[in-house]
Amino acid sequence: MRFPGLTGFLAVLFAGNVIAACITIPEDKKVIVFDSKLGDVTFAHLKHANLSITECTTCHHKYQPGDHVMQPCHECHKHSARDPEPPKTKTALHTRCIGCHEYTIASGVPAGPVKKKCKLCHVK
Repeated sequence: MRFPGLTGFLAVLFAGNVIAACITIPEDKKVIVFDSKLGDVTFAHLKHANLSITECTTCHHKYQPGDHVMQPCHECHKHSARDPEPPKTKTALHTRCIGCHEYTIASGVPAGPVKKKCKLCHVK
């Protein structure tokens, strides 16, 4: 493969390192199942990490370089009547997941389910 100069080479090398560092997903987190009243949602975590997303912080927005443990969504996205911020896990996931699917589809690339097709994700 021929690289367009040193800048291009460094860009490819850096991008590869970001992706490689980010997709070291533990075996028990490669597929995550969220319990829901409408039916369990099975999330292909490894598959999503291997898509064109190049940074873990795209989804794990509170992750800081050097952190040794990735916190689960519900650690921060708890919801109580006294403290409505941050949004509950359900709201955060619907916003993040559906928003990304809609954005991806709008750019002409096939993506996962969007609004009003709940049973494509929620399976009883």
